Amino acid sequence: MQASRAADGNAPLHAAQLWSTLQRLTGHSRQPLRCAVAWSGGIDSTVLLHLLLALRRAQPRRLQLRVLHVDHHLQAASARFRAHCVQWARRWRVPLTVLDARVRLAAGVSVEEAAREARQACWRAALLPGECLLLAQHADDQVETTLLALLRGAGPAGLAAMPEAAPLGAARMLRPLLAQPRALLLDYARAHRLQHVEDPTNQELRFDRNFLRAEVVPRLRQRWPGIALTVPRSARHCASAALALARQAAEDLAGASDGADLQMAVLRRWPAERINAVLRAWFARAGLRSPETRHLQQIRRMLDLRTDARPALTLPLFSVRAHGGRLICERPRSPATPARRSTPPAWNWRRGALRLPDGSELAVTPDPHGDLDLARLPARLAVRHVADAPELRGRSLRKLLQQLQVPAWERERLPLVGPVSGGSGHPLAIADLWLHESVRSHPGSSRRGRIVWRSQS
Repeated sequence: MQASRAADGNAPLHAAQLWSTLQRLTGHSRQPLRCAVAWSGGIDSTVLLHLLLALRRAQPRRLQLRVLHVDHHLQAASARFRAHCVQWARRWRVPLTVLDARVRLAAGVSVEEAAREARQACWRAALLPGECLLLAQHADDQVETTLLALLRGAGPAGLAAMPEAAPLGAARMLRPLLAQPRALLLDYARAHRLQHVEDPTNQELRFDRNFLRAEVVPRLRQRWPGIALTVPRSARHCASAALALARQAAEDLAGASDGADLQMAVLRRWPAERINAVLRAWFARAGLRSPETRHLQQIRRMLDLRTDARPALTLPLFSVRAHGGRLICERPRSPATPARRSTPPAWNWRRGALRLPDGSELAVTPDPHGDLDLARLPARLAVRHVADAPELRGRSLRKLLQQLQVPAWERERLPLVGPVSGGSGHPLAIADLWLHESVRSHPGSSRRGRIVWRSQS
């Protein structure tokens, strides 16, 4: 196996050392290790891939290797990165999959964050169950990540920076070079004359990480040469503390949960920091990044408002609302597409479910214990949304929806079911929440069923 010469006295990078790290991170399994390398074409990921190619030659039966290249399409140079990876993947005879990321730039979300979200979405979709995604982050990257977290006022979880191993969907994400200073990677690249591409945006100091890398960390290293070892050590201490806090937060989250929501009465019993920990665990459970501390403070204020208040915190990627004694977290959804008011589409419920314009679905299903009398239900029905029935949005309907405890922001999405001949009259049903007395089942009903509404997630 191949090794590089270390210029600073540290042990050189060696493929055998990498194999030992991978074995430790994966539990020394006897099964072949299936790895996908996140390869940008830059020097760091090229060094990692070259080391793995040496491992594959030495242990062909114990290592299955392929590479994933994500094209973000954010700069003209991305085509050059892509071509470089295609060329060298062929030369090195390693399977390559190019993933086209869809970076959605939303208000309040940085380009770096949007790109990271898109990149991880690509990886989750491409990785196989049990496969390991290998990233080339090193000790200098860990220093930058920890400093960024410190400057943003992060707690122990943020200061823990990047873990060596973490789940990623049904796969795992590993950083086997995280303990190695970048100088060793550069030595290895020079020793093996590796060709790579340079991302021109790495020179743009408007990005925080680039500014730290070019202006701050070199000055710190002059004063504290061992920074690439000491700062990651502090990150590991923070990771241990964060793990203990996460275990307590998981127990609290289980005690405060009401399905996917949180019980406000339970949260009120706890001090602010304990509530914050539960909220962070709640967002993580939903697959969301925790908002800033000031946003957590806004959510805590909801706990002290009157029960009839309707507070909401709306962020670019999700919103949090208080309703019915619960905190509810929602991702943004497209509004319902209104039906044409003049001629509402007729639905013959006996022929199957009805797909609505907003993606939700209505169906009538037989049920011997159902609250719907199928014999009383007209064969053809008109279906509209509350938003498309202004003549029904009066006090009586509003009062009924309040009694049904339907959140105000959900009401206009509800489908109204009524007879085709009297589409502008009082509805026979509101989604699967309410039935008019004229179609309700009674002890003498011979054919019963129920309305099922599958709302858009």
